[in-house]
Amino acid sequence: MNKILLLLFLVPFPTFASPAFKYQTTCYLESKEEYKQDVCTVVETREKGGALRTRNIFSNRFSLTIKGKFDPQRGYVTWDNYNKFEYKWDYKVGNVPGSTTPHSYVMPGFLVENISWD
Repeated sequence: MNKILLLLFLVPFPTFASPAFKYQTTCYLESKEEYKQDVCTVVETREKGGALRTRNIFSNRFSLTIKGKFDPQRGYVTWDNYNKFEYKWDYKVGNVPGSTTPHSYVMPGFLVENISWD
């Protein structure tokens, strides 16, 4: 019996979970031409080939959670704790006055710096 248990630990099992990548980047809440800044935490999972599977963005200052995922029928969809429903969202290029780095709208009125679109 012990040999069977030992064998189970030695035999590799395929894993279906992709590794998660976690990083922090600057983000902005846009309101009436005013941009309020925070540092957001971004957690991404990717397919084996590198394509984006999910992306979660968290802002403590704004109490905001944005969850994005690729849906085979609808494309990239987003859910956020402000709207509280899932909707189709295509990232858009945004401009933060005084900044020279690229920003993307990841939901209406919310920009994240240096985030990939794939």
